[in-house]
Amino acid sequence: MKLILCLCLLAVTAFPQAGHAAGSDNLMQDVFVLDPVKVTRRMEEDRLDRTTAIVVEKNRSNNVADYLVRDPEISFKRKAAMGDSSDIISIRGMESKRIMLNLDGRNISSTGMSGGNYIDFGTIPLDNIERIEVIKGGSSVEYGNNALGGVINAYTRRPTEQPYFSVYATMGGWKDFYDFHNVRGSYAQKFNAIGLSVGLSHQHADPFFRNNDYDSFHFNPKLYVDLPWRAELTLGYNYSQTRRGLIRTNRNDGNPTSDSNPDLPGFDSPIDSNYPTASGESFAGGSPTPSMTVIGDGAHWTKYRHLMDFTYRQEFLETAYFELSGFKNSENRREKNYADIDARMQIKKGPDGFDPSKTKNGDLVLDRNVIVDNTHGFKFKTGATIHGHELMTGVEYKRLTPGPITVEYVDKNYNKAGPNKWTGKMESSEAGAPATVVGAFLADKFSLTDSLHLDIGLRYDSFSYSPDGQDRNYFGSQLSPKAMITYEFTENQSASLALYQNYRTPTIPELYWNSQSSSRDNTVNVPYLVGKDIKPETARGIDAAYKYSFGGKGFLKLSGFYYNIQDYIVHKPVYVNRPQSYQAWAAYNIDAEIYGATLSGSYDVLDNVTVKAAVTRQDSKKSNDPADPGGVMEKLEYIPDWKGTLGTTWKINEQFTLDTVLTYVGERSYYVNTAQLRKGTLHDYATLGASLSYKVDEHLTLEAYADNITNTQYEEAWGYPALGFNAGVSIKWEL
Repeated sequence: MKLILCLCLLAVTAFPQAGHAAGSDNLMQDVFVLDPVKVTRRMEEDRLDRTTAIVVEKNRSNNVADYLVRDPEISFKRKAAMGDSSDIISIRGMESKRIMLNLDGRNISSTGMSGGNYIDFGTIPLDNIERIEVIKGGSSVEYGNNALGGVINAYTRRPTEQPYFSVYATMGGWKDFYDFHNVRGSYAQKFNAIGLSVGLSHQHADPFFRNNDYDSFHFNPKLYVDLPWRAELTLGYNYSQTRRGLIRTNRNDGNPTSDSNPDLPGFDSPIDSNYPTASGESFAGGSPTPSMTVIGDGAHWTKYRHLMDFTYRQEFLETAYFELSGFKNSENRREKNYADIDARMQIKKGPDGFDPSKTKNGDLVLDRNVIVDNTHGFKFKTGATIHGHELMTGVEYKRLTPGPITVEYVDKNYNKAGPNKWTGKMESSEAGAPATVVGAFLADKFSLTDSLHLDIGLRYDSFSYSPDGQDRNYFGSQLSPKAMITYEFTENQSASLALYQNYRTPTIPELYWNSQSSSRDNTVNVPYLVGKDIKPETARGIDAAYKYSFGGKGFLKLSGFYYNIQDYIVHKPVYVNRPQSYQAWAAYNIDAEIYGATLSGSYDVLDNVTVKAAVTRQDSKKSNDPADPGGVMEKLEYIPDWKGTLGTTWKINEQFTLDTVLTYVGERSYYVNTAQLRKGTLHDYATLGASLSYKVDEHLTLEAYADNITNTQYEEAWGYPALGFNAGVSIKWEL
């Protein structure tokens, strides 16, 4: 640690000398530019070595995740097409808890509490996003901790003296033409030393599943202030309000709280034929009592999220700079459930004091306020170019802080089952214990020859956590070295090899649920996990890539990856022989391997026709899983064995452009339920999409699109059918 701080001081104070820094592009990074009108052909050629994709706002493009669907190394596990805030995305088999999502360099993942940490893409729409970068794998030294799978960097539009306005609107549906709509706008302009960038949006979707309606509002202003001596101060605020109806089970199997047994009669029969036959949801965390698990019409949560941050950047000498940044999260979720007497009577078994005459259909049975995130943190980063070496170093601090849960109201009659079968009570709880995460990094990028470039780094990570009410302490630290070498064979072809180690500290929910499942409290623990404290993950990775560029007409890229993860953390409900739920949430360690290869390319077959194709083959192994000692599942869940895309862009004339894409996703394995440890397989599928855009003039573009044209029946997450054929129109005006 002292060595890192000394080198940081050296990088700041050393005078930069003449010389050329390494200029090779990162083959592990993909770039998506969201404003093709402003991108010249020369810019596109300059970025070819970073696999640039020039994309436009189209289809149901509601948030950052919607632009990543076509990437074969990125997999999705969505229950709902819109508003799903669960673990919906994975990069190279690493789900969202192993991915960092940054907005202008600021991490915006939610800390979470008892329900789980997550990336809620619905709270990060595309109001004024200009560019998205995806760094795959863990080769970047600056992004540690949660960045085993990769980093998604989204950047807002920086203001210039030339004002920029844009308005985008889309509407469409799967049953009616107005099932959903999305309206957003942005504005950016600089007034002398003051710059302003603002984004605003509203989204709405009718329920595709039973009760699963969705509404959101987003407001994102950012202020840029030029200061003396080449300094800049930026102040950012990101507000979102999201209302989402919980999915009600639509399986007529007589069990409204659990849909994990396909052998039950009526499992494939709908309760309401107006909606797909699908499993339901429960409110996250808390005891498995009816007010949480028997979902009624109108049940929903409303999430209020405030993200505040600042960055001070100071440039000095010729090539040196330093940045000081800080952030504060404030997020709460208000949950409400309403009575369904028939559904509640279905679970009236054994000791259960529920009296149906005392509660009516539609009565409020739960009103709960969950403070999800009060995290804050700081980061200091500095860099300079010295004798051809691009040096960078920094330190960061995060205080991961959940908040209290306040039960404003619970219907004690409706709630008389499970652990509260006699009283029906549900207690509020104080804020959980925070966790402290500290990191430091040092990197050097330089050229050994004109063709050979080296990028090396060292990262330090540590964490500490002490669960409330227990005489236990969780802590750990580790140094993680990283190195990447890039060789440019010719002007048009290059290759990179990255070797690195990563260290992921457990999240607050993982720490909390391990402290419960490994405790000696027989009301919450998992017997075979007692005394087994959770350990941080240590991953050793290899990334390799080769790329050939066709002189500005396209590229061909072959890449491969291998990750060996010791103490891979699993966070899920497991079976326990304890009525009435017979399951308990747990977090524990296993070992895992993930590996694969991708072939991708793009080529201008004609001056006005571009063909893009990509295919990924990936697989995984897991071992030492105490919840599956018999090895029913030898792989990690929901990783497709194959994924491929084939698309064309045909610029018919100056006004019309036709885009088509065929997507194939292979089989994925999953656990059918926790009690039987039975393996299930989601079948492979292919979907076809197309869009036709009409450029009225340099400011106005119209579009019509259709997704899943063949109406393919498939699931990304078991139990939740995906959208069939859906279509819509959009309009975009910009100045």
